[in-house]
Amino acid sequence: MEIKRDKVSCNTVMLFSRLAGQLRPKDALSLSAWADKYMVLPEGSSESGRYSSSTIPYQKDIMDAITDPEVTDVAVMSSSQVGKTTIIMVGIAYYIDYEPSTQMVVMPTIHDGEKFSKTRLAQMISDIPNLREKVSPAKSRDANNTILLKVYPGGSLSIGGANSPSSLASDPRRIIWMDEVDRYPESAGTEGNPILLAEKRATSYWNKKHILTSTPTNAKTSKIKAAYDKGSQEEWQVACPACGEYQAYEFERIDFESVGMVCAHCGVLSSEREWKDSEHKWVAHHPERKKFRSFKLNELASPFVDWDEIIDAFKDANDRYKRLHDPHDLKVFKNTRLGEVWDDEALGETLDDEVLYRRAEAYDGELPDGVILLTGAVDVQDNRLEVEIKGWGRDFESWGIYKTEIYGELIRHEIWDELEAYLGRTFTFADGRELNVAAFAIDSGGHHTNDVYRWAREMRRKGKNCYAIKGYAGKDDIELLHRKTTVEIKEKRSDGKEYVIDQTVLHVLGVDAGKEDITQRLKIDEPGEGYCHFPVEDGLGRGYDEDYFRGLTSEYKIDKMVGGKYKKVWVKKSGVRNEPLDLFNYNYAALMILKPDFDILEDRLKKGINYMKMTRKKPQNMAPVNGMR
Repeated sequence: MEIKRDKVSCNTVMLFSRLAGQLRPKDALSLSAWADKYMVLPEGSSESGRYSSSTIPYQKDIMDAITDPEVTDVAVMSSSQVGKTTIIMVGIAYYIDYEPSTQMVVMPTIHDGEKFSKTRLAQMISDIPNLREKVSPAKSRDANNTILLKVYPGGSLSIGGANSPSSLASDPRRIIWMDEVDRYPESAGTEGNPILLAEKRATSYWNKKHILTSTPTNAKTSKIKAAYDKGSQEEWQVACPACGEYQAYEFERIDFESVGMVCAHCGVLSSEREWKDSEHKWVAHHPERKKFRSFKLNELASPFVDWDEIIDAFKDANDRYKRLHDPHDLKVFKNTRLGEVWDDEALGETLDDEVLYRRAEAYDGELPDGVILLTGAVDVQDNRLEVEIKGWGRDFESWGIYKTEIYGELIRHEIWDELEAYLGRTFTFADGRELNVAAFAIDSGGHHTNDVYRWAREMRRKGKNCYAIKGYAGKDDIELLHRKTTVEIKEKRSDGKEYVIDQTVLHVLGVDAGKEDITQRLKIDEPGEGYCHFPVEDGLGRGYDEDYFRGLTSEYKIDKMVGGKYKKVWVKKSGVRNEPLDLFNYNYAALMILKPDFDILEDRLKKGINYMKMTRKKPQNMAPVNGMR
């Protein structure tokens, strides 16, 4: 009996010992500590294999802010190549393995979410034993584990898209991960702001977390910049190797020749290696905002990118801007390399009419050398016709030739006869060679649509390349030559009714696309590809005065909320007429519709052969239409 009692006592002790071991609280692990112990980075990442916070020191404080009980919101505004996605991946794994919770990841689109799940998430689960044991592979017949839903002991992870209202409005979730928020639409369908919709999922949790990360985009619309400004505004700063003063990495202080950076305090130039080997820390501009930690850093701090690579990227982008005044590559550089918002106004994207006026030049003759083809453009007003003749060379180099107005009553034939005579005249070079207008476009909008249609039809019957056009504005995703259609020509008769008497061709233009091209070419400051020449007043009454250049620069683009989304729209400066810009656009359209072969035209011009004399058809016999002949 004594032996049995001893055996029972021993078993009891062993049982309680095992229970005590199971019930013992886990060792407290911060997010970064968990990552150092368990995280494995997949093949293809900057540092594949075992994760170490010492390799990427700026990630540690960001990670630990996420698991800090005092913190509710975390925002990371940064360049590419600094490991934003790694932070999200570590966080997801932590809340699966160590502190099981309900989570949601929101990508810009559902497609992005599916790709994230199939690649990064699936690879991480496969690589880390702790996760592999808890999350089974996605199977079509397993409702607990699909591409967009992962269930594990103590919680689940749903994956949604900011463009999908249904994926943002389901069951409550404690941890909300939002990646690349600057790519989110302004509204999830018709439901509203996708960030607010996602955050609402966590409302019922006292220990909720909202984590936003993104590379920034435009200054006025950037969601991550707005989030950063609300938070503690922390910058990753480095101690100067010479004086020890802390400062942020700034591209403006990079010396291209030595590939070093100048200290903002003592002015000493130190090498990239010296800066990166120095002490670093996060410095908060608003440390009192303890519930909302926001962080900002750029690619200069990355251990995976050398500064000479960043310098070369800037040189390429800046070279394109100088040559073509196309700021796209500079915007990409600032967003993705420097982690900063792009501000069109700060770059001076609005055109300066005085600069264009001052650069006007004296031509050698009525037509300057370089012109190979002439086009004409007509803007129809209630009491006049605004007309411009423009010369074109190779690669869209252009010359203003004449800008004039023809006044009269548009219901009478005299003003249309005068327009035909003006567009039909011959223009000469200094050496006596001649050119006629090869094609012209006339605007059919306004109050005289039928008159324009009739005149355009008559000009075409006379063998002239006359294009009736109509502008289609407010759409930045359509081409200049949007579509061609057939329209009816009507006539009001004595009974007061309108009758269809004929048809003509109408070209519908995506004028926003034309304005974009023209604006970028007006910024080019060296003659050659895309450069725009304008004449000084030379006694020929060319019409390029200060008002012309004010009108040429009368419109600019702004970000405007349209239908719940921000979009780029063209707006007109107050009190300035925009006919010169419209005329340039119509001339550009006439050129694009004509599609000339400049090799053939240049060869003919050298031989003194006039384009229009080679192409003009024999006029057809026709009766006057409504007084127009």
